[in-house]
Amino acid sequence: MVLPNSLKIVQRAFVSTLVASSAFSVADSQSRYQKADQGFALPLAIGLGLVMLTLGMTTILVSQNSRSTAWQRKESGASQASAEGGFARTLAQLMRPNNAVLLARNYDPINPKTGKTYFGPDGMLNSGDEESAAIDEWGSATTTPCISPGIAPPNISYSGAFGTSGQYTLKAYRYNQTQKTASFLIEGTRDASASYIVTTLRVDTPEVFPGVLTSRSIYLQGRTVTGNNGNLFYNPGYSASPTFTGGTSPGDSKRSQSLDAIWSGSTDGFSGDAVKGKITACPIAFTWPVTPQGTDLGVLNSSRTLTAAGGGITYYQTPEIQLTGNDTVTVDTTSGPVYLYVHWWSSLRGNSKIQNIRTDGQPPRVGDLRIIMTAIDGAPLDLYDTSCIDTAFFYSPYLDLQIQTTGDGCPSPGNSNFDGVVWVEDVVNAPSSSTTRPPSDYDGTLITTTGATSGIAVPEDVSSLADVLSTVELPVKPKFRDVKTWQRVRL
Repeated sequence: MVLPNSLKIVQRAFVSTLVASSAFSVADSQSRYQKADQGFALPLAIGLGLVMLTLGMTTILVSQNSRSTAWQRKESGASQASAEGGFARTLAQLMRPNNAVLLARNYDPINPKTGKTYFGPDGMLNSGDEESAAIDEWGSATTTPCISPGIAPPNISYSGAFGTSGQYTLKAYRYNQTQKTASFLIEGTRDASASYIVTTLRVDTPEVFPGVLTSRSIYLQGRTVTGNNGNLFYNPGYSASPTFTGGTSPGDSKRSQSLDAIWSGSTDGFSGDAVKGKITACPIAFTWPVTPQGTDLGVLNSSRTLTAAGGGITYYQTPEIQLTGNDTVTVDTTSGPVYLYVHWWSSLRGNSKIQNIRTDGQPPRVGDLRIIMTAIDGAPLDLYDTSCIDTAFFYSPYLDLQIQTTGDGCPSPGNSNFDGVVWVEDVVNAPSSSTTRPPSDYDGTLITTTGATSGIAVPEDVSSLADVLSTVELPVKPKFRDVKTWQRVRL
């Protein structure tokens, strides 16, 4: 039998000890005068043998440890390979058209070791903002038929096999709306070894701000909607073309169909495109809460100034607004936002205005003046003649904005009677002629304003409406751009 080298060393040490002891015995019988040295030679020989034994055992242990380390490295490398393979497979799944909606949603279950989510809102491990409640926006996600007709619902595998004995698991995925990035954590395992990878992706989410958003129809009648945020959203079920869905931009081949659907195309006698932005046919529900409160102003039927008290939102309410002639309601938002709740039918006639101003040299912000209709039936806001609402957000989830003006009324450049953002049940403009197709639920109360094109001007800065924007689910299609970072981590 062939012995391993380490055992041979031990064998030689043992033999050396025996030889040393034998040599001493022979020498002792040959010379009596060496007896005095017996007490020194024997311990020396035994000690040398023990040293050799120790060296041999050490060599065996070092050899065994090297073999164990090599095995651990092999297993660690295998689990790392499983994690890397899991990353590639998960990314491939997210790039499928039906799974694109998941790129801008969160999946962050509870880490059993910590009792909190793996990530927090910042998409980083162990940063301190981890949460106590699991987040799963993937399980309820659906594709949006408005932008993805015919595409199957999302379907993603959270784990799978890799190689002969490896496994990978998607532990968490977190999207950061501010940074436009997404981080996900992959675990790779092989036998008892586990490795972890955190990857951060750049995700493009096309920003299409709803400058004009209706829960039902837009009866545009050739009126202008201007500004880079002048995008229109309406419910196709209440349009002139109920079967037409999706969105179009100026110049698109199907743009004429979008214009016909909002009664502003060739079918209604209009040859141009009066809408600056995108027109999208897609049902969108309003969920921003309305809670009437604040100082009761009585009926607003003459000029007056409303001011922000500072220290937060200032609330006012009125039964109705009835302005005529040169009446102007000036709202000073220098010290903060102002919310004006209106409970019944209101109108502006002549050159009357509701105007948002600031006195500190800064331009007023559209989200700092919010005019909120609280009635649920029969009480629209009507604009007539050359009246104007200047730099405001008009929110009326159950009622209409009716623009029956005859010309430009706002002080801004352009041709408008409403400068701001409009979210209402319907936008109904006065028909351009008596022969024009009426809107789907026409009640016969609109006047005819032949040739009038003044409409809505949506401002460029809409950042002050971020809180409201977060309450609606717009039909956007996120896209993977590239991998920003990739790193191995420990949990």
